[in-house]
Amino acid sequence: MDLSFKTDEGRFNYRVAGLIINDGKILIMKDERSPYYYVPGGRVSLHEKSEDAIHREIKEELSTEISVDRLLWVNENFFEEEVSKEKFHEICFFYLLSLKNNDLLCKGIQFTENENGKVHTYYWKTFDEIQALNLFPLFLKEQIYGLPKQINHLIEIK
Repeated sequence: MDLSFKTDEGRFNYRVAGLIINDGKILIMKDERSPYYYVPGGRVSLHEKSEDAIHREIKEELSTEISVDRLLWVNENFFEEEVSKEKFHEICFFYLLSLKNNDLLCKGIQFTENENGKVHTYYWKTFDEIQALNLFPLFLKEQIYGLPKQINHLIEIK
């Protein structure tokens, strides 16, 4: 069971996200229904550790193995989703990840994956290129230039 539930006032999400950086580029993604980009990840399941969840989500989405370098940010995010207009209260753990092999790098700077009928397009973008994109959460555009050595707690209200 995913740790996401709907109330009369909106939806709560507990999720994880992974920053995969290679040669000055970050892997971002976009699904077929969203007008915005984001980093790979997904919801944490009940009784699942967040680090286990990021391993599972990357395996499900990208069919590759990663190692977790460290937790970068705990982000409390309050927003209205652009497509559904649903109000969200989201807690997300952002991890810095390393690839265990070159599978993703061999797919090119843009590639598509099908995860159980959901089509995701992935892009390797430089830190400067993401500045012009509709990328969420917003703090990533600024914080990507100086990844913290210790866990930072960030709050966004949009």
